[in-house]
Amino acid sequence: MREKIFAAPCVLLSLLTSLNVCCGKFGTPITDDVSKLSLLKHNIPSDYEIPVLYIPQKVAGACWVVLNVYPLEQSLRHLADMFGAVSSNKENILVFIAMLKSLRFTFDHQELETAMQVFQCHYQEASLKNQLYFDYVENILRVAGQEASGFACKPPPCLNTANAAGGQKEGRDSRWWKRTPLLLVLVPVTACIVLIIWRVTSTRRLAARRAEEMEMAPCDSVPSVSVSVPPQKAAGDALAEESGGAGHESR
Repeated sequence: MREKIFAAPCVLLSLLTSLNVCCGKFGTPITDDVSKLSLLKHNIPSDYEIPVLYIPQKVAGACWVVLNVYPLEQSLRHLADMFGAVSSNKENILVFIAMLKSLRFTFDHQELETAMQVFQCHYQEASLKNQLYFDYVENILRVAGQEASGFACKPPPCLNTANAAGGQKEGRDSRWWKRTPLLLVLVPVTACIVLIIWRVTSTRRLAARRAEEMEMAPCDSVPSVSVSVPPQKAAGDALAEESGGAGHESR
């Protein structure tokens, strides 16, 4: 009986420990694997640019980790897809993906989604080089391991209040600038095509007009044909006529 009494606290302690590991409410899932970031810095070319969606820390305030953890997780997933299945770089990247995913599971899903929508107009797209990118990853994990992240923060006003609901105008402007090089190519090509079509059409119209003019030319004048008779043949014909006339008279 006494053994069962002493065993009860141990079972309760075990349950609390399991809850801590699974839910992350009593600690953070950040481990010592952060040191593997240095390996990724050396293995990936220094001039390689990695795209990421983020909110600056001065804008997000206390919600900096909360708002950036999911976009950073997605960025690492895209980076991992660049390597083969047996690549050591991919294995190390998957470690950080699992770390960020476990950190994200400590947040309330509905609150996280709401916070990201509220701060939507403040997200920025950037392509960071190797060193800056992994320094950013390390900073996120370090702050997540040292400070308690929450949702008690309010976003500053959007740069354009008329589009605060989602930064739609900024999105349209960015798409326009991305299309500008394509438009610069399409405009002269289209102009050349129109010029060629106009040239061909004009040539055909000119040829048809000339053919019509030739058909409508007057046909009253009949061309004269002169036939030259050799002198010897002409004299022979005259003698034949004279002899023929004389014979006729004698009869």
